[in-house]
Amino acid sequence: MAVLKIGKMVMGSLFKKPATLMYPVIPRKWQERTRGHIDIVIDDCILCGICAKKCPTQAITVAKDAKSWTIHRMQCVQCSSCVEACPKKCLVNKNEYTTPSTEKTVDVFEKPAADESAAPAAAIPEGGTLKCADTCIYCGICAKKCPQDALKVSRAKKNAETGELEGENIWSVNRDECILCGICVEACPKKSLTIE
Repeated sequence: MAVLKIGKMVMGSLFKKPATLMYPVIPRKWQERTRGHIDIVIDDCILCGICAKKCPTQAITVAKDAKSWTIHRMQCVQCSSCVEACPKKCLVNKNEYTTPSTEKTVDVFEKPAADESAAPAAAIPEGGTLKCADTCIYCGICAKKCPQDALKVSRAKKNAETGELEGENIWSVNRDECILCGICVEACPKKSLTIE
């Protein structure tokens, strides 16, 4: 009796379509919101390291000296924290999975050397500087948002007894540390900051 059931099942399977896809021979159709793997447009990256700081699994490494951006695919959980944190929007969560492999995949993206004959990139103007206008209220939001701790803001304080202001309002930027990512410009409530 069992042989007849098995025979019937085998004969029925011969004339049906396969229950599974022959992936990767036949590529599957990805849903729009599938989180497959993180990809980068390395030409737009400013190597600020914010993505590495936001990554909960430390899957991303940014080396400014080597001008490289590295991702350990097996550590990445496709949470998109890096994509949301990127100030230049050069990271995307593509809806395709990493190619299957028997070894841990580590992808290294190196920023190409700057072409001196080409026009400077709009994201970081050549010799660009961060400027603060007179409309600044020295609230310190820009300094709190700066990923490089390149900004310092101090505000004059009112003496409770005399009512006079003590100290002075100071806004300063460390030009060596500033990477012109524009986060402070976006965060400024008075729109006092500009990259010129």
